[in-house]
Amino acid sequence: MRELLYKELTYAIRQCVFDVHNEVGVGYDEETYHQGLIRKFGKEGIGFSSKEKIKLLHRGILVREFALDFLLEDKVILALKSLPCDFLQVNYVQLFTELKLWKKHLGLLVNFGLPKVKIQRRIYDDKPFAVEENYDHIKGRMTEDKRQILKKVRDAILFVGESHGLGLGKSVVRQLVEAELAYQQIQNDNDVPVPVDYLGEIIRTYKMRHLLLEKRLVCGITALQDAITYHDVSKIKSYLRALKLQVGLAVNFGKSKLEIKGVCGD
Repeated sequence: MRELLYKELTYAIRQCVFDVHNEVGVGYDEETYHQGLIRKFGKEGIGFSSKEKIKLLHRGILVREFALDFLLEDKVILALKSLPCDFLQVNYVQLFTELKLWKKHLGLLVNFGLPKVKIQRRIYDDKPFAVEENYDHIKGRMTEDKRQILKKVRDAILFVGESHGLGLGKSVVRQLVEAELAYQQIQNDNDVPVPVDYLGEIIRTYKMRHLLLEKRLVCGITALQDAITYHDVSKIKSYLRALKLQVGLAVNFGKSKLEIKGVCGD
């Protein structure tokens, strides 16, 4: 069995977390516990940096800035939450994103919001960049102009993947893709109004969060999934049908590979 990474350090960190939780109590916000841990780590002689920041750049342009709660002994990232429930998927995505950007292997996710403090340990290792593409479903729908748009969009997505790899969350990946689309001068419309038709009547206009590229191609982006799902494809099909378009792309910056899949309208 593989020995726990940084076993002694993580044991000391956990003891500090338990002490702060026991002394401060339940019902306070993250910053309250953060301040308690600053004092406890200092008292115990555990080296740390607090609120350290890093900038994510693409083509030299700032895409987003991130700040850690704690980096301990330059080895372990500690992310603090005060939730009245269990951890949410977005909390794990945040931790993995921080581990990737800071190039660290171990992160601890802590929830102070319950009567008993909860700590989740996560290991991160960079995966080799791999790509899987499937355009079988749109081959019969491709005119020359659509083919040219698809090639430009595909090249933009691949460049983002090759530049930044896998392991980033959905919102971050989307920002990177949008930055590359802008750089490549590929028209990208956000929050496109989609008319929802039922029994021949428009019952609502829905703002689509997917990308509409060059007014012809609907692109849905996900990240950190095992694979593109039936649900991902079904949403794109619905939007294509409502917008009277023929071709879409489902893109997943997944756990082990970048997937690009062609989706056709009905």
